[in-house]
Amino acid sequence: MAKKKNRQSDSGVAAATPAEIHEAAYFARKCGLTRDEALQMIREANRSAAVKPAESEKRKH
Repeated sequence: MAKKKNRQSDSGVAAATPAEIHEAAYFARKCGLTRDEALQMIREANRSAAVKPAESEKRKH
């Protein structure tokens, strides 16, 4: 019987940079959230901000 290969589970979350960790910690303390919640909110905001300029360029005449 073949051995199973060791696999690291991919959670789909990229490793946080030191700047993201620092920002998330500050935001978490200020707003009463956990660091994970704050980091998730920051990443969602960054993703949506990256999408909006492309949409606004389509509307320019």
